[in-house]
This record gives sequence, structure tokens and C-alpha cells, in this order.
Amino acid sequence: MRFLKNPLHDYPNPSIKRTRSDLRSPYASTNSRTLLIPIATDQLPLRYRIIKRAFDIIVSSLILILILSWLLPLLAIVNGLMGNFPAFFIQNRVGLEGRLFKCYKLRTMPRDRPRVMTKWSETLRRHKLDELPQFVNVLKGEMSIVGPRPHMLSDHEVFSQAIGRQYFDRHRVLPGITGLAQVEGFEGPVQSMDDLNGRIRCDLIYINRWSLWLDIKIIYQTLLLMLKGLMKNAK
Repeated sequence: MRFLKNPLHDYPNPSIKRTRSDLRSPYASTNSRTLLIPIATDQLPLRYRIIKRAFDIIVSSLILILILSWLLPLLAIVNGLMGNFPAFFIQNRVGLEGRLFKCYKLRTMPRDRPRVMTKWSETLRRHKLDELPQFVNVLKGEMSIVGPRPHMLSDHEVFSQAIGRQYFDRHRVLPGITGLAQVEGFEGPVQSMDDLNGRIRCDLIYINRWSLWLDIKIIYQTLLLMLKGLMKNAK
């Protein structure tokens, strides 16, 4: 079940323009880059950015001290024993205003066998445990707990060519560990143009309708989805 039955209905905004896309795939030619989706204006107002940043610092600090201070070393040891060594890796991602930053993750594939996925690796990805080191990125101010997911450089190039100018509106806020698109069911590799459209649409709705309460609801829903996954996996 998705977090919002209809994001465009639940977050109406008369300034948002809507049309449908005639794109067929993320690799569509630049001659058909017509996609009107919710258009973000500028960055969040200053007082909103201060509230959001304060929330990120408080929550990420508590999580790092109370949970990740012991959980990350434990996961790193198990990860190394499972053959994913070094246990952590750093990857360039696209962040605020299109600036690159070093995104921290737990390694889910051996360096010498980059396409091999073990059951342990699948567990890390399925339950989003490989994203936990990104709370360090949050504390450094490179990411937020909630926001559009940061894309790899290769995906960024393909998606920006497919969507066009409006794709870059998602970079008006810090990228997040989780986001509206993820709790709406858009996660994993992009499978189709509809999939990509849905993700970008959710990202821009989130930016246009940001509130601290919305962040809290998305975090709560993310935790529910993680717990449901853990319970289902335990059966």
C-alpha cells in the first residue's frame, strides 16, 4: 500500500503544472523531452531550512550515538567476513544544487566480483541497512534524513537527458536517506519511464509541500516498511 493514494490530489497546488509524458524510456531521444510535472520554485524558505537542519542534526546525532555507534561496527565485521571487503565504500553522488559529494554506504558486492550478490548482500539492500552510514553524510550537511534520493553520476546523466530542465528542480534541497518516492513504492533500479516520472513527481511534490510533519510521517512510514520487511523475512 502506498503512502499517499494520489500524491497530486493529496497535495494540491494551483501553481503546479501537469501534463503527461510522451517519453517511452529513460533513454528516449532529446527530441521528445516534454514532461510537465510539479515544478519546484526556489529552495525552501530560510526558516524552513533552519528547522529542517536542526531536526536532521538532533535526530542523526542521537541515531549515531545510541544505535550506529555499535551497529555499524558489527555490520562492518559481518560484511567483511561475508567477503564484502572493504566493508564500506564511498561513491560520488549528485547533491544540493548539482554539487558532487562523497556518499557513504556499506559494500554489498565484493570488489573483485562487482556483479555477485550474496544472500547477505541482498539482506543489506532489502532492509536498507547499506544506507545507514549516510547518517554521517547528514551530520556533515551533505544530506538530509528525508529528501530526494541522490543519484549516481551515470543515472544523473541519463535521467536529466530524458526529463530535461525540470529534472534539476529536485536538486533545490539536500538529498535524503529516504523520501516520499520511496514510501510511495518507487525504489530500486528505475524500470521504465513511468517509474522515473513517478519518482521525480514525488520528489517535486515533497519540495513544494515540505513541512516538518511531512518529514516525520515519511520517517515513520519508512520504519514501518523496514519492520514489515524484517518480520516477513523472519517467517
